[in-house]
Amino acid sequence: VVGASGSGKSSLVWAGLLPALAKGAIHGTQDWVLMRFTPAEFGDNPFTALAAAFKPILDSSGVSPKKMADAVAADPAALDRYRAVALTGRPDWAELLFFIDQFEEFFTAVHPHHQRPFVDLLATAAGSERVRLVLTMRSDFFHRCLDFQVLNRLVADGQYSLLPPGVGALHEMIVRPAEMAGFRLEDGLVEKILDHTGTAPGALAQMAFALEALYKCWQTSPRTDRVLTHAAYESFGGVRGAIGRRAEDAFKGLKGEEKALDDAFGHVFRELVEVNEAGTATRRKAARSRLEAGELEQSLLIALIDARLLMTSQDENDEAVVEVAHEAIFSHWPRLQQWIRAYGDALHLRRQIEQAAERWEKDDRHVKHLWPDERVPDVAEMVKRLGLTDDDFSESEKDFLGPFDRDAMLQEIEKPATAHERRAVIGRRLSLLGDPRPGVGLRPDGLPDIAWCKVPGGEVVIEGVHETFGVDPFFIAKYPVTWVQYEAFLTAKDGYKIPACWRDTGVQFDKPGRQFNPYTSHPAENMCWYEAVAFCRWLSDRLGYEIKLPTEWQWQRAAIAGDLERFYPWPGKWDNGRANTYESELGRTTAVGMYPHGASPVGAMGMAGNVWEFCLNEFDRPCRVELTGEARRVLRGGSFRNKPSSARAAFRYAVRPLNPYDGVGFRVSCVFPIV
Repeated sequence: VVGASGSGKSSLVWAGLLPALAKGAIHGTQDWVLMRFTPAEFGDNPFTALAAAFKPILDSSGVSPKKMADAVAADPAALDRYRAVALTGRPDWAELLFFIDQFEEFFTAVHPHHQRPFVDLLATAAGSERVRLVLTMRSDFFHRCLDFQVLNRLVADGQYSLLPPGVGALHEMIVRPAEMAGFRLEDGLVEKILDHTGTAPGALAQMAFALEALYKCWQTSPRTDRVLTHAAYESFGGVRGAIGRRAEDAFKGLKGEEKALDDAFGHVFRELVEVNEAGTATRRKAARSRLEAGELEQSLLIALIDARLLMTSQDENDEAVVEVAHEAIFSHWPRLQQWIRAYGDALHLRRQIEQAAERWEKDDRHVKHLWPDERVPDVAEMVKRLGLTDDDFSESEKDFLGPFDRDAMLQEIEKPATAHERRAVIGRRLSLLGDPRPGVGLRPDGLPDIAWCKVPGGEVVIEGVHETFGVDPFFIAKYPVTWVQYEAFLTAKDGYKIPACWRDTGVQFDKPGRQFNPYTSHPAENMCWYEAVAFCRWLSDRLGYEIKLPTEWQWQRAAIAGDLERFYPWPGKWDNGRANTYESELGRTTAVGMYPHGASPVGAMGMAGNVWEFCLNEFDRPCRVELTGEARRVLRGGSFRNKPSSARAAFRYAVRPLNPYDGVGFRVSCVFPIV
């Protein structure tokens, strides 16, 4: 039976066909066994719903519903055995009729793993003697049958299209029951009700609420005759007002602060409403225990159930599930209508996550099904808007989505056991979500937000130079300059293209090099030494005090302080888990600060691995810090491409200052007494 939502499909079968068969409308049908279930009545497994319908019969035979569900799922032919049990003691002409209501759940709520086996079972049942199937399905899901050749054939061969009842039929539905109860409607009232309900899908549900409200008005009126009046109808706003008023009265009858009530409302309906890509809302079932997060949620559920706007049933574990009783509530309760408009996109995304995670699981978690990191901000916003928590996602969905909570990600990188690839993912996602760490992004005025680490003075011996350098106390940036900070320089009106930034260098470039990982929290890279100097010039002018590249002795002092026994920023031997070098096997940069346990004694991050860092002085004549010329400049710290030997705090490397280099960045220093 195929028809639009609200056309009366379920009523036609449940309140029309089945009672008629039970009374022997066709010779012998009074001896038939009639069973009803919905595909997702007990979760995403339709075999469980089928077995639950058999439960009264199975109890007498000592077979558990689970055993039956497993048996017919594995072998559709097993259904004949259970059919025989159901018809035991019945006449030879008795048959077994399955009424599968709301078959659209097969497409929206049944796990893909169960879909094809269940279609095979339907085909077996349809071809079996003494078994009949009656399905009801919304017409907007009819095309989905094409995905299953056998199902498409079965439905096409036995389709009964139910159009919404016309004006004449609706007129009879009002007048005849009223007459049987001894009531009369004032002249023109039936026509008014029909005019307001129309004949569109959902008219029946709307009419039912209006007639019930009309009857209640009569019950509370002083009238002694049994006449239903225009005045009573207008008092509750007619058809459209009946559903909305009932729902709103139930909601307003709750006690609590407005925001708390709104939160409770959202918590309940985010589980009961499903929104498709067109923005159309449909109902879905949810465990009652999942909806009752607090007293207000419990009160709201009770109020709406008592108002018959929500209905409850039992799942396979005899636990209560809840669903919307009439989809007309979606269009006729202004509060819910506005909420769906406001949160429809978020609800649709939530459903997309469920479906995508299912596909991913079905294909053995193949990487091709994973979403790109760029979708993470949408997921985070959806979680925030719907008020979801970690417990609202299945383990499969959590694994599919990966990290998206900023606080949780920042806690995760603090754990030494966190894998390199996980750190790389977290860094990208922090960039996309807005990295909250001081020193990584920009200040409110758009300038780089530099977090400074104070470095004590002392002496430093440069490896291979055999000369000792004295270091006065100074400050060094906690992180290398990030892409968002460097980009601020590139795009500033007084930045990259302004000659003042290149003063005293003798050079100026027209176009910067490419940023290979253009995530805001990743280190800026692929610039030449002169471009790093120009950045320092620009930032000095904007801040009002001098910003420089550190000399290599300053850099080394920041990396190991005065501990001459240190080879790396941390004490002891090389530890692969403390830095992004060749051993990480990432082959790319990560965001800055992804290895907090690899920090130097002064708190500077990433001084081993990730990107080489420019120093101010020349390589061949370390004492020279001239800003002109083509003499080679010093790099320190190693990069993601290098082995631990290059990431030693004392290791020196040389590059030409005019050439940009992939995997090379810089951090800044100053001597201004910042406190």
